[in-house]
Parts: sequence; structure tokens; C-alpha cells
Amino acid sequence: MSENTKTDSHKTGDDETISISNPIIWIIGAVILLLVGWFAVKTFFLSEEENKLTIVDAPKTVIAGTSATFTWRIDGPPTTINSTSIRLGLESNPGDLTKETKPADTKYTDFVKDFANGKYNIPLQFVGNIKMDKPGKYYYRLHAIIKDKNYWTEESSFDVKEKSYGITIINSPKDVMTVNTPINFTWTVDGPPSVINNTSVRYGKVSTPGVLGKEVKPADTEYTGALKDFISGKYDIPLQFVGNIKIEEPGKYYYRFHALIKGQHFWSDENTFEVK
Repeated sequence: MSENTKTDSHKTGDDETISISNPIIWIIGAVILLLVGWFAVKTFFLSEEENKLTIVDAPKTVIAGTSATFTWRIDGPPTTINSTSIRLGLESNPGDLTKETKPADTKYTDFVKDFANGKYNIPLQFVGNIKMDKPGKYYYRLHAIIKDKNYWTEESSFDVKEKSYGITIINSPKDVMTVNTPINFTWTVDGPPSVINNTSVRYGKVSTPGVLGKEVKPADTEYTGALKDFISGKYDIPLQFVGNIKIEEPGKYYYRFHALIKGQHFWSDENTFEVK
């Protein structure tokens, strides 16, 4: 009886040991499962993490004949891509573009070529340019091919405006001038390349206020004097001009810069100086 009792006693001890250790095993097993699950989920989401395309800087207005500059970033899991670009055109392509939408499937007819073909390790920031010759409203999106998928941003737009002619004042009198002393003027006639035959500073003692339209000739104003250096000739613009005048009679004078371009009269705002 004592041996059986001892044997039963030993069995009871083992059962208690097993019964006590079972919850610990379960807890350890659960922790392991949680860790495995967490790593699995993390690995899954890392592998599925989306690359993000961001336009950092883009133009709102561009003058025809100049370049539009774009800055953009591609973020996300490190990888190598072979193509990213700004796709643009004069026709809008609204709505969402999927990862199956290729540039050829859109209405964007042009693109920034700097990084359209190459080998680029992302994440990376890009800066690209494209010369805009034709005026109009342009629609664009940032595009990248990442692991054979097409990534797009939302559509945005900018305007390309016709380059117009104009006058920029570089230097003009601001203080009191002295009679019979040269008064210096510096200005540029800006705009698309062209040839002009007449640009000057028109001045007089009587004001011709307001905005002067392109139909207003010097003879239609109160300005009786003119800087004669470039009043007749042949000048390739854009060009900077430097000239001077001497005034013999003291007084307050009103003046404007003037240029005759393709039959139209271009005027600066009216300014004044005093001669003593």
C-alpha cells in the first residue's frame, strides 16, 4: 500500500507540475504568436507602404519663351526608379489616375525631360525645367514609374503669358539738378527680340497725367523736350540705353520714358525732377 501510495503521490506531483506549467506555456506561446504576428504585419505593411509623390515648388505664371521650373520629391521605401517627370498639356485630364494609367493614356502632350529616363535611388528630390514657348493655360501632374506601377499626383495648372514689350527704368534723377549740368538716364526696352527706331525721355514743365495708351504720340502730350541720343536709329531690343540731357532753364520738370515699337507707343509712368 505504501509503494502504491508513493507512486500515486509521484503522479499527483507531476500532474500538479504540468497543471501549473500549462498557463505559463500558454502565455509564452501567446507572446510568441503576438510577436510573430506583429513582425508579419509590419513586414506586410512595409512591403505595401505607398511611395508618396510631392510637388515642392511649381510656377503659377510663366512668360512665353522662358522656362518653367518644378521641384518635387518622391518618398517611401528605398528603391531604384527609371522615370519621373512633370506631364503637362493645354488640355485638362481631370479625375483620379490609377496605377495602370500610363502617360500615353492621358491628354498631357509634353513633359519635363530631365529625369524621364535614367536611374534614380529614391527617396530623392528632383528639380527640372521645361521651356514654354506657346502661351496658354497648362495642366500638369507629377508622374513616376515605381516597380512597374504609375504614380500620379492630382492635376494642377499654370499660365504661360505672351511676352509683352515694356520699359524698365534703371536710373533717373531723384535730387535737384543744376542748370547746364548733364542729367543722366538709364533704361531698358524689354520684350521679344525686335528692331526699334525710336526711344527717348520726353519732358516738359507741364504735366501730362494719367495712363498713356499705346495710341498716344509724343505730339499728343505736353512734353516739349526730348533726350535725342536714340530718337532716330536702329536698335535691337531687348537693349539697355544710357543718355543725358542738359537743361538751361530752372524749374520743375515732368518726364516719361518712351519707345515706339511696331507702330505702338510705350510709356513709363510720369516722374518729376527740379532744376535750379
